[in-house]
Amino acid sequence: MKGLGLAFWKGASRRLLEAFAENEGRLCGYDGAIGDGDHGTSMLLGLAQADKRLSERPPADVGELLWQIGQAFLGNVGGVTGFVFGSLFTGAGESAAGARELDTAGLHRVFAAGLSAVKARAKASEGDKSMVDALSPAVAALAEAAGEAREPVEALHLAARAAAAGLEATRSMEARVGRARYQGARAVGHPDAGAASVTLIFQTLASAAGDH
Repeated sequence: MKGLGLAFWKGASRRLLEAFAENEGRLCGYDGAIGDGDHGTSMLLGLAQADKRLSERPPADVGELLWQIGQAFLGNVGGVTGFVFGSLFTGAGESAAGARELDTAGLHRVFAAGLSAVKARAKASEGDKSMVDALSPAVAALAEAAGEAREPVEALHLAARAAAAGLEATRSMEARVGRARYQGARAVGHPDAGAASVTLIFQTLASAAGDH
């Protein structure tokens, strides 16, 4: 099974920046319905700073690349978005330390580590109406794909579909974490912006892997 190497991840990080630039308004709209409305702008800032950081300090391996993205969020993006997405990428990067490529089992390992970091640091769980509701099913899909020895590109497509289903499920939830928790029942009917960003990340990675 051929893994996704450093060249792929460098290209994918740029694809993420482009995807979030295209979706900034949509993500801010989701956030504006139940939050402060700046989620899309915050995600774009984090990825733009990551792109600058990766250009100035080219990573030696996949783990360093993911870790640098996380550090860009933690160091430049305020509020919950910077904290939770910084935790996701630094957690993933620490798990991938020294890796020159990631096969499907590696994809599961690093995103599972990212999920654990988010849960531990943000105190968020499934059903709280947060990014975890998209990330957790995506990680489960990667675990299943690894068990079936599927190729990384197929695994990422399965993870993207699982994340999208998780995102849709957030519409019917009341929020228990973040600013949206103050909305109570008024949050029902609106998707979670963080879950939408997780879904876009996996969709973009799947698309980039298919092209790669």
